[in-house]
Amino acid sequence: MAENKGLGLPQTKGEFKLRGLVTGMKRDNAFKSIETKSKKDMRILNFGVETAPESTVYVTIQGMERDEVYFSKKSEVKRQKGETIKVPWKKRFDAQPEGFNPIGLKIGVEKDDDGKNIVKTLVEYDAAGHVYDRLEDGQGVFVRGELEFSSQKVNDGVKRTKRFNVKQLYLADSVDFDAEDFKELNDFKQRIIYMGIQKIDDKNDPRFEVSAKIVTFKTVEDTEFIIRDASLANIFRKELKPYTAIDVWGNIYNKIDSEEVQEAAKSVWGQQDSFKQVKNNYIRELVITGADPESIDKETYSEEIIEEALRVYKEFGESNDSAGGSWGSKRENDSSSSDDDDLPW
Repeated sequence: MAENKGLGLPQTKGEFKLRGLVTGMKRDNAFKSIETKSKKDMRILNFGVETAPESTVYVTIQGMERDEVYFSKKSEVKRQKGETIKVPWKKRFDAQPEGFNPIGLKIGVEKDDDGKNIVKTLVEYDAAGHVYDRLEDGQGVFVRGELEFSSQKVNDGVKRTKRFNVKQLYLADSVDFDAEDFKELNDFKQRIIYMGIQKIDDKNDPRFEVSAKIVTFKTVEDTEFIIRDASLANIFRKELKPYTAIDVWGNIYNKIDSEEVQEAAKSVWGQQDSFKQVKNNYIRELVITGADPESIDKETYSEEIIEEALRVYKEFGESNDSAGGSWGSKRENDSSSSDDDDLPW
């Protein structure tokens, strides 16, 4: 069951998994260390995972200095909650009581003498520096993490951002995109609040756009997903009503818009102007390929409930802060904010 915090509503959480080749580690802004308003240091690492030719998903490791770090110990009794202790920030690398391990990211970017990953559990702040010092472009990796949706007002509009926060990162075998048995791994799963679906009239790329809401810790974000399977789109249209929650899954795509690049090349005489910076436009999509009808919830996120939660939080929460079967393809089983302007997402 999702946690009831912030807005007092269960968060609609999402996750992703990627396998591919590391890229972007040599960019000047791949790693940042900045001082926050609270005078604490924050580290931000952004790098790409090329999951297929010309398709790269940028992921983030971000964390700041804290007062304390949590360590946990599993219970020896089944179904019994384990123990958790707090450790002062400056003592987080000291020896802890037997069985206690830090709560953080699982990072394996080094190999032992036998060629096996050396896996460490690090808080986000330490993980960002650890990975930046060791990971290199071209290395094969497997990444798991959580999707984060956010927005901010920009001039008269709203800038909406999707971020892929790393929770697990391991070195993996190199990926050969030309191999006959190559299969792209760029999966996501997300609980959404369905709001509607419309057909996009594009003869070169027929598709449907799903409007949805995502409940975060203290906001409700608007976002869109894509469906290219017409039969799946029809099921959504017939079976779902606005403010219905459902689990969906699919694939992440982030590619350069080749048509726009070609059009830009045609707009000059002779060679391109080297003094004019060309900013690539990207096709950024979360494409739904399946959904679970057994996960449908028609009651938790009604329009009235969401509006009331937002009203109460705005009135009280912000002041306190300052103080079975499936639709479509089957999902396979498997064994504060940074500046995103320079990222292709």
